[in-house]
Amino acid sequence: MQIEIVGEILTLLPERAIFWHKKEMLILSDLHLGKAGHFRKHGIPVSRKVHLNDLQILESLIKSLQPKKVLLLGDLFHSLENNEWNDFLNFLRVYDFVEFTLVEGNHDILSEYPPSLGITRQLDLDPFSFTHIKDATKFYNLSGHIHPGVSIRGRARQSITLPCFCFTHDHAFLPAFGQFTGIKKIRPKKTDKVYGIAEGQVIELT
Repeated sequence: MQIEIVGEILTLLPERAIFWHKKEMLILSDLHLGKAGHFRKHGIPVSRKVHLNDLQILESLIKSLQPKKVLLLGDLFHSLENNEWNDFLNFLRVYDFVEFTLVEGNHDILSEYPPSLGITRQLDLDPFSFTHIKDATKFYNLSGHIHPGVSIRGRARQSITLPCFCFTHDHAFLPAFGQFTGIKKIRPKKTDKVYGIAEGQVIELT
């Protein structure tokens, strides 16, 4: 779904990412790679395929959209380094023709990152400012962190919570790109624009 925000055209993708046409930039947040390995380390059997699937989705987007840049809005890796970090390093080698930048999140605690991965705490690209956690900036702020979701109800009182994009007058939250991340329900204001994701589609809800 294409939307216009502060004069720029953005495409909201059902894969839980945004494509900024003007900059040929793919924007996503909260992959939490390595979370499966973190759980296995603590005795909870979660398959490595969980995060490999996330990388496959990212690969598909790169092939279809051909972005020049990929911007990761924090929480790239879930915790301390484990074997699953090597999968991402291999991914960077395969797509070394794409510029990757990480806006550090609260989970990004690795002691060392590859030189090919740009690291910053905030990235300002007029008219947007990119952070991991919502912040008051001089530009329109885009962030992740909270893994936003919105509940919709049916006529029989059944409900479902969908991952969503939420746009306010000065800020936007991105859904978590990682499939193994969970969702936090938000309560948008009447003036907010919310776009849910369901069955491979982006749906305008408010």
